[in-house]
Amino acid sequence: MSQRKKTYIDSDVQGALTRRIIWHWCVFIVVAGVTAYLLQVLSNPFIPQMEHVEQLWWTQGPFLVVLLFLLPVFVVDTVKLSHRFAGPIFNLRRAMREVAEGKPPRKLKFRDNDFWHDLSDEYNSMLARLAPEADKSEPIEDEKELVGAKT
Repeated sequence: MSQRKKTYIDSDVQGALTRRIIWHWCVFIVVAGVTAYLLQVLSNPFIPQMEHVEQLWWTQGPFLVVLLFLLPVFVVDTVKLSHRFAGPIFNLRRAMREVAEGKPPRKLKFRDNDFWHDLSDEYNSMLARLAPEADKSEPIEDEKELVGAKT
């Protein structure tokens, strides 16, 4: 089975997921920071605020640095995972668009690790019933025609 060369193919879906994970990460950082600060102040309310901030930095700073390095990992992993369902939908949309343009229908074949194999099976069953000549066609594999394609 071929490997896709592009990982970011559906900017609407994958962009929304990327923005959402970054938003969640930012909310987590703010909530964790405020909680840590409040716990720091409550542990000794009689020292100056700047001393609390300094102590907070020295105790929680390494955690923040680790989280900063993890954000790109989270984003890349989310895009890669989303590609496993965005790619099949992209290919199904392309196949339907080709049929609508009058091109001969071709069977779909998704990559082994993609989601929604039942979608390609049902599409291929529909083609077998409506267009028996499509049974003899070469299946559309994910990446052969995907490079440079636009949704």
